[in-house]
Amino acid sequence: MRISTLLTLSLAGAVIARPAPVAAQIHITFGARLGPEIAVSTYSSDRHGDWQRNFRRWTPVTLYDVNGRYYRRPVRGARPVLVYYYRNEYFFPPQDQGWYHRDRRYNYRRRPTDIDYGRARPYTPFEIDARFGPEIGVFNFSPERAGDWRRNYRRWTPVIVYEFHGRYFTNSGPGARPVMVYRYRDEYFLPPDDPAWNGFDRRFDYNRIPNQDDRGRVRDRP
Repeated sequence: MRISTLLTLSLAGAVIARPAPVAAQIHITFGARLGPEIAVSTYSSDRHGDWQRNFRRWTPVTLYDVNGRYYRRPVRGARPVLVYYYRNEYFFPPQDQGWYHRDRRYNYRRRPTDIDYGRARPYTPFEIDARFGPEIGVFNFSPERAGDWRRNYRRWTPVIVYEFHGRYFTNSGPGARPVMVYRYRDEYFLPPDDPAWNGFDRRFDYNRIPNQDDRGRVRDRP
């Protein structure tokens, strides 16, 4: 009797200790109208000022985590995360213990998790001119999302974005490189990587075609 009881308890403990299942991927469609991906960096006192003196200059903004990426518009299943916005940059709040409950404007129930901090872009020492505006996300072309390029390319809008230190912006600034991409339903993406596309779209400025560095750094759409 004791042996069977111990076995039962051991099995129950094994079930309890089993790791939690990974959250399911959120299926995204163009109808969700998420808008461009928002790049979020870590807080830096050099860039954003000492938080104890400057946090009131920052604006709390709710972003939405969708498959590990952040957007301004929510969809079903997205997780709200409160960040700060300051001088055209989005960044996570300080991780100092003293910051907790210091800012009464901030909804601490929506504060970032360790996972958020782990995926945030680190601070970079170069200065980004305010004229660039907010950073935007640029993705690879996906026929599942943008349609077959031969039939749908006229629905896409050729747009010039500006690359600076591997990041993309809608506005030009000192040292930026213009790159021609497409925009369709609030998403920016590179043109198809198909030799037949070369010269196919007369609206596209092929002198500003993305290079291999661009294709190597952009990501696939979730």
